[in-house]
Amino acid sequence: MTARRGVGMLIREAIAGLVVAIALLHVSIGASGEEQPYWRDSVTGRLYWNKHRALYLFLSPTAEAGDGVLMQSQRMAKYACPFYLDTEGINFVRTRWAVDTSTKKAIQPQQEILWEVYADGLPPTTRATVEGKHRGMQLGIDGGVGLAATDAGSGVEAVFYSFDGETWHRYPGGIIRMEDEQPARLRYYAVDHVGNREAERSLSLQADFTPPASECVVLGTFLEREALVSSTSVLHIDSKDFGVGVEKLYYRLDSGAWCSSRPGIKVPISNLRDGEHSLEFYGVDFVGNSEAVQQFMFYLDRTPPITISDVLGDKFIVEDKVYFSGRTKMKITAVDNKAGVKAVRYAIDGEPFRSYEEPFYMPNKPGWHVVKYYSVDSLENQTEGLRADDYYEYRMKVDKIYVDLTGPRISYSIVGDKYARNDTVYLSPRSKVMLSGEDKESGLQKLTYTLDRESWEKQYDEPFNLEGLRSGEHYIEFFAYDRVNNRNVKTLTFFLDSDAPSADFKISVESLSGAGESPVYPCDAKIYLTSQDDLTGVERLEYSLNGKSLQLYRGAFGGLEVGTNRLKVKATDRVGNVSEMVWNIECR
Repeated sequence: MTARRGVGMLIREAIAGLVVAIALLHVSIGASGEEQPYWRDSVTGRLYWNKHRALYLFLSPTAEAGDGVLMQSQRMAKYACPFYLDTEGINFVRTRWAVDTSTKKAIQPQQEILWEVYADGLPPTTRATVEGKHRGMQLGIDGGVGLAATDAGSGVEAVFYSFDGETWHRYPGGIIRMEDEQPARLRYYAVDHVGNREAERSLSLQADFTPPASECVVLGTFLEREALVSSTSVLHIDSKDFGVGVEKLYYRLDSGAWCSSRPGIKVPISNLRDGEHSLEFYGVDFVGNSEAVQQFMFYLDRTPPITISDVLGDKFIVEDKVYFSGRTKMKITAVDNKAGVKAVRYAIDGEPFRSYEEPFYMPNKPGWHVVKYYSVDSLENQTEGLRADDYYEYRMKVDKIYVDLTGPRISYSIVGDKYARNDTVYLSPRSKVMLSGEDKESGLQKLTYTLDRESWEKQYDEPFNLEGLRSGEHYIEFFAYDRVNNRNVKTLTFFLDSDAPSADFKISVESLSGAGESPVYPCDAKIYLTSQDDLTGVERLEYSLNGKSLQLYRGAFGGLEVGTNRLKVKATDRVGNVSEMVWNIECR
């Protein structure tokens, strides 16, 4: 057999030493190159043949796939050379009876020889599955397409794919990913082991690797330059995505817990305290692209202006009555903590409110007059009225116009050790400083103090001692604040004595021992004590000889005994600092 590529099956029949051979032809399979139309399964041994390809029978006296005699049928010449397999699946090439290869006689009982050939004329079927984050055929950064082909006959040889008509690639498995966001058409097909090729399939894909873009817009009152908002303002967060669209918007206030929402959320801030705040937010689209966290810093100013009135000119107060002259004016002052005062308005005796420009006169008629006034800051925070009417009411009565301009009364006292010499005060580390304050107007708010002109005031809660300070001169400032932060100051300059006195003794006679020897004194000798304190001086000097009770030192004393005497001296200064010293004195 010449010019024939591959013998798919040899059919041996021991009839006149001839062998019937089925010669198989090749077919071309698209991008996979020339493929033979048959395939033998190495596991099951099954031989598969492309059902759409012709077959020829050859007789050969050997098992080698060489030249043979082409078989032709006289009865079925039209259909036998070549012939086709008619049934999908198993087919047979057969002889009449099987012959014993030794006796060359038909075996008993008689049996046909059957050569099995499995016809496969059906192409594979490929299913495309979108994997990872996706929305329909729109893919995220980890999204892609997986291909899976099945074939009921000879099995899948290979799957091929191509983007937008480019070169076909053999599908290696896994996920096919897109490299950019340009729309693309994925084409694919599969080929089985005998060359059946699936009709080309395709998918239209679009990748989205770009996260959403979110922004915060303040609805309502907003001073953009200072990023000031009021309690009525609303923070509107919107997020846009030009790909698959925004799925979720996440936000949080002041590093709290993250909240999720649809785009367009309006974040209320009316429950926040005054001061600086931060709003963090980011968007995530339907394929998992997550925006970097955005931040909007703002200051919530919900505090209305403070509005006070004052009287300029003649006034006379007796009991609960205030008298103005015709020259008396009323002055209204408004201050605001952050946004600044936008307007001050007032009305007299029920007239329409007018803008306050300068101090004004009362009406030139006798009797009581009522002045109503209020102020508004740049964020529309408005002065709260005494009766929640958005204004203060002033009826020319002292109890209605009281202004507290003085700080509280403040005093201090020293608890414990203290000594005064002329105008100098001496204290010990154990001394305690007690503060007290009183304010009969707005009331006492707090007491504070500083030591030695510190930058920061310390809160006073209870009497404090002076431990940790060095000996020497010190300076304390005391501060008392009332409820409107008026402050009074009082000072204390003192010397801190934290060092105990020193003490020593002298013997009234010379030592009986020689030079270079330990001193030894006669038992009738007298003992003199000395003590010194650098600041406050010695208050008391006590002694004990040979374990006896302490006695106040009033002058030289005796009482030495033969042998070793133990002298104990205790010195106390005028602020209670104590030192104790012990010596051994030898006598004979």
